[in-house]
Amino acid sequence: MLKRQFLFVLIIFSILFSLPVESFAQAYPELSAEAYILVDMKTGQVLAEKNADQRRSPASTTKIMTALIALERASLEQEMTASEYAINSIQYDYVTAGIKIGETLKFKYLLDLMMITSANEASNIIAENVAEDGTIQGFTKLMNEKAKQLGLTGTNFVNANGTENENHYSTARDLATIAREAMKNEVFRDVVGRKEFDLPDTNLRKKDQWQTGHLTYTNQLLNSRSSYYSQITGIKTGYTDNAGMCLVSSAINPEGLELIAVVLGTKSYEILFNESQKLLEYGYMNYSIRELAKKGEYVDRVEVEDAVDGKKLEIITNNELEWILPINNEILNDKLDIKITLNEPFKAPIEAGEVVGVKEYLFDGEAIGTVELVAKEAIEKTT
Repeated sequence: MLKRQFLFVLIIFSILFSLPVESFAQAYPELSAEAYILVDMKTGQVLAEKNADQRRSPASTTKIMTALIALERASLEQEMTASEYAINSIQYDYVTAGIKIGETLKFKYLLDLMMITSANEASNIIAENVAEDGTIQGFTKLMNEKAKQLGLTGTNFVNANGTENENHYSTARDLATIAREAMKNEVFRDVVGRKEFDLPDTNLRKKDQWQTGHLTYTNQLLNSRSSYYSQITGIKTGYTDNAGMCLVSSAINPEGLELIAVVLGTKSYEILFNESQKLLEYGYMNYSIRELAKKGEYVDRVEVEDAVDGKKLEIITNNELEWILPINNEILNDKLDIKITLNEPFKAPIEAGEVVGVKEYLFDGEAIGTVELVAKEAIEKTT
């Protein structure tokens, strides 16, 4: 079947998308972080990046994957007991909650300690109690299997908490993918969005005997305020001498656009939180969810061979399409194109709702979405 193709430069989009703007979309923000990436939570669309595929120590951002695996395999009420190895293998200068050998806590309390305060022995206890063979090595096998399932190409785990090891690494891009997957879990979302946590009575102490004055939430970005987003929704900090200061963070704005920012390798926590906020704000200042097509929109009216009374075929869109695109209409109009392909020549009969073509949207030369084109009404054949 012959096909006729039309390529339209969308000058009319300046009318369709009449949003007020003050300036062109800025170049990527200048951050001192050694690597970063900014992505859309829903689609994974990349809005900014720097050294995003560089293999780096992920430090405690590792715990995002640990939580993801554990939440898939354990009940929040499951009781988990600390082994000698889980406690004593933690180096003296790593954060711990002071859990004792043989102490038993429910998974939900360990999850809070791991994700909110970054307690490292909590990660070990979870890993050993979730792995079928009861070992951290068995758990890291699950982590690496999940990494492969998610299509990660720059990640390998050898522990559950981010302890330094030359064979333990990830990338900003891969960490964003892990975070997107983890944030699909409502329990995970709740935990990483909180600053408060409780500790229970255990088999070895009463709740008022916990000595956790040194423990607090590590994600100080949860306290941030911005005119560009309405809430920080997570997620996890990390630090080692080799990794530098790291943060995987997320935020949402009033229109429901949720972004993930991964910032790796800053020199201080002040810089880390400032640059994470700056990266998120860059996204909200320069991009928004744009409606490209509505279902039922008129597209064209064309001739149909053998149509009763010479009736023409009215073509409409069969689905809607939204995409994250620049707020600035000049940039949008310059880079956004439409390519319409119709299945011509048209010959009666044609049924109402029959697919008669496709409308493809391209931004900066890359396809970003398609819309089916269908017949609005049936076209009968002459006798």
